[in-house]
Amino acid sequence: MSSAPPLDAATLFAVNATSLVVFAIAYLIAWSRRSNRTYWLNLTIANIIFAIAFVMFSRRVGGGNDALLLPNCLIMVGLGFRWQAIRAFFGHRPRYLLSIILTALVAGLLSMVDQLGIALVFGSANIAIAIQIFVIMFALARERNQHLPSRWGLVFAYGVVAASSVLRVIQGWMLDRGMDSLLPADTFLDIHLLAAAVHIVASGAFSLSMAYEQGTSELQQAALRDPLTGLSNRLGLENALAQQSGSFTQPYSVMVIDIDDFKRINDIHGHNFGDAVIKRCGETIAKSLRANDLVARFGGEEFVAVLPQVSLDQARILCERVRAAIEREVVRGDDVAVQFTVSIGLSQFTAHPRSFSELIVDADKQLYRAKAAGKNRVEAAQDVKLDVVAPS
Repeated sequence: MSSAPPLDAATLFAVNATSLVVFAIAYLIAWSRRSNRTYWLNLTIANIIFAIAFVMFSRRVGGGNDALLLPNCLIMVGLGFRWQAIRAFFGHRPRYLLSIILTALVAGLLSMVDQLGIALVFGSANIAIAIQIFVIMFALARERNQHLPSRWGLVFAYGVVAASSVLRVIQGWMLDRGMDSLLPADTFLDIHLLAAAVHIVASGAFSLSMAYEQGTSELQQAALRDPLTGLSNRLGLENALAQQSGSFTQPYSVMVIDIDDFKRINDIHGHNFGDAVIKRCGETIAKSLRANDLVARFGGEEFVAVLPQVSLDQARILCERVRAAIEREVVRGDDVAVQFTVSIGLSQFTAHPRSFSELIVDADKQLYRAKAAGKNRVEAAQDVKLDVVAPS
C-alpha cells in the first residue's frame, strides 16, 4: 500500500487560499448582518486580497522573479486592511500611512532585485512584512481595558506568522545568501506555508470568537444602562457600588433628584419633549458633579447620585450646584422653550452603617420634604452650614 505523496508548496498555497475564501465568506455574512461594523468588511477585503496573492504565488514557486512584485505587494495591502480591521474593532480611526510606506518599500526593493541581489531583497521584504504584523499584534495587546480573552489567541495567531517571517529574514540575510529565487521551493517555504495555515485558521476562529465576546459584553453593559440618557440604571449603579466598595469606606452621600411637575410637561408638550427634558436633566447632573461621583436614572423622571468621600455639608453644596445648573437649562422644541427645575433629597452614610436601600429611603423622605416645601430646593437630614469650600 503506497503512502500519500507529501503536499508540495503549490498545493499548500492553494489550500491556504481556499481557507482564506471560506473565512472571507464568514466575515461577509457577519458584515451583512451588522453593516455598521466596518471591521468585518476590512477582514473580508484582506482575505480576498490574500487569496489572490496566494494563487499567484502557487504558480511561481521556484520560478523567476519578474512576476513576484504584485503578489508581495498584495500581501502588504492585505496586512494593511487587517490592521485597519483591528483598529475599527476597538473604535479607533483608520491609519494608512505606515501601511502605504511599507508597501512602497517592498515594491521598491522588488523592483531593484537585480541591483541589490536576491538574498538582500528577500530578507528586507520579509522584515517589512514582519513589521506590519508586529504592529497588528501591538494594536491587539495594547487594549488593556477590553475584557476579551480571545484577543490573546489572535495575538498568538499573528505571532506564529510573524515568527515565520523573521525566520525567512534570517534565511535571506544569513543562511542562504546564494538563493536564486525570491520564492525558493525549499523547507523554509514549507514551514512558512504551514505557519500561514495555522494563522489563517486560528485568526479566523479567534476573530469570530472575539466579536462574540464583545457582543456579549455590549449586551451586559446595555442591561446596566438607561437607553435614553446613557447613564447607569439602578442595577448598573448597584453593580458599580459593589465593585467599588473599597472606595466607599469613608462617609458618602446619596442624592435623589426628581424633575418638578414633569407630568405637566408631558401633558402639555408631549412625550418626545418630555424625553428631551429627562435627557437634558441627566446630562446636566453628570456635568455638575465630580468625575468619581456615580449617577443613575432610576426610572421615570427620577435620578440618583452617590457622592463618595464628602461630608453632608459638602454634599449639600454639590446638590445646590446641580439644582442651580438645571434651573438655568432651557429645552427647546417646535416654537417652544421650556425651563424646568428639580427637587433633591439628600441622605448621609454615618458612623452606623446602613444599606444602600436604606439610604435611598432616607433620601426619598427628604425629597418629599423638598416637594412639600415648594419644590426647586434641596432638603437634607439635618440643617447644615453653607460656608464650606465646595469639593472640586
